[in-house]
Amino acid sequence: MKRRKYRKYALKDNTVFEPIVYDKLSFNLRNELDLFATTVELDDYDWMSYKLKAWLPTKAYGDIVIDFVYNGTSPCTMIIETKKKKYRFYFAIELFQEHIIKFLQKHIKHWDSKYAFSGTEEAVNFYNAVITHPKTESEDIETITREEALKRMAARRQKDMPQE
Repeated sequence: MKRRKYRKYALKDNTVFEPIVYDKLSFNLRNELDLFATTVELDDYDWMSYKLKAWLPTKAYGDIVIDFVYNGTSPCTMIIETKKKKYRFYFAIELFQEHIIKFLQKHIKHWDSKYAFSGTEEAVNFYNAVITHPKTESEDIETITREEALKRMAARRQKDMPQE
């Protein structure tokens, strides 16, 4: 099997983001009930603003939050928030369109399923498409302390998680 070449992102702090293989070995699952979460927000009130957010407990990068954002302009952004730092990637609108359509189609197909749709596989595929695309650009956003990062992630998870 031929390996696909891709561009590794060695950022200012030497962090390298590589594709994530979607299987149980790639994630830090504390137990079988450990949940992945995704949210999608489509807002066309004043200007198009579409967002897809995923929480992933990866082995390679620890717990990360990934935000994919389309604001009706080019380019789109992917923000990866780790416990210590945020990174921004700029990518083509076509990638966003392709992956948000796949996400929504699979979500709609799950309406009649007895299991909830997590969207994790689609979020991982979207992440992989962005970091492997030759025209994607990246930058470091900010460095934060571990304590501040944990507070932010806990507050965001509490705010953004679907309520029962």
